[in-house]
Amino acid sequence: MTPHSLASTLNKKFILEPVMSQAGAYLGFELLTRYTSIAGKSRNPFMVIENMPRHEKRDLLFEQLAELSSVVSLLEQRQLFVSINIDREMVQMLEEDTQLCWLFSNSSVVRLEVSENIDFLRDRAARQTLQQLRSRGLHFILDDLGTGFANLEALYTGLFDAVKMDKHFFWEQKDKSIFPVLMKNIQRYCPKIIVVGVENKEDLAALTAIPLYGLQGYYFSALEIDELAEHLN
Repeated sequence: MTPHSLASTLNKKFILEPVMSQAGAYLGFELLTRYTSIAGKSRNPFMVIENMPRHEKRDLLFEQLAELSSVVSLLEQRQLFVSINIDREMVQMLEEDTQLCWLFSNSSVVRLEVSENIDFLRDRAARQTLQQLRSRGLHFILDDLGTGFANLEALYTGLFDAVKMDKHFFWEQKDKSIFPVLMKNIQRYCPKIIVVGVENKEDLAALTAIPLYGLQGYYFSALEIDELAEHLN
């Protein structure tokens, strides 16, 4: 008998968090999974997913694709992307599961957001796997630049269409005089930087003079999937 994981005891909901241009236009979305207990208490989604058994992670990826199926054509029409987070185990799963890999590679709008728990400096197998998946048509975004794992070493690989700057790193660096220089150096290796953690007008003001691909954070309201068409119109 398969034991129950924490995730199987929680309520689950999918939302879309916008990625906006500096001009205020939609560029794409990140699909996020929200977990709550029966009593309504929020659970950390990254901890919940990290502790899932392998078969539940696979089921989650299929469920996320199914949830997005109703809006894929709309996203394609508007030339918008949607990113889905994957961890190290999911990367391996995509390499081994031809059906799952085929589904992801067949969608022009889906980007796979690689989790910070992949150490690109030491994990050569992960780099090779991502290179193979990219050759099959999958597209990747590097998440959490500025944390211990997601460093510039990952950008040197040329694997990523875009990079997301960690929100805590952004908050720590945004008021420093060297911040624009830092951003320019990152753009040498990956021109499309998405700054995460934009929560107020002060955060926006700190980025006004820096040309960026995208902005993400609580300043931009998250959407239900079935609200997408209304908001884009």
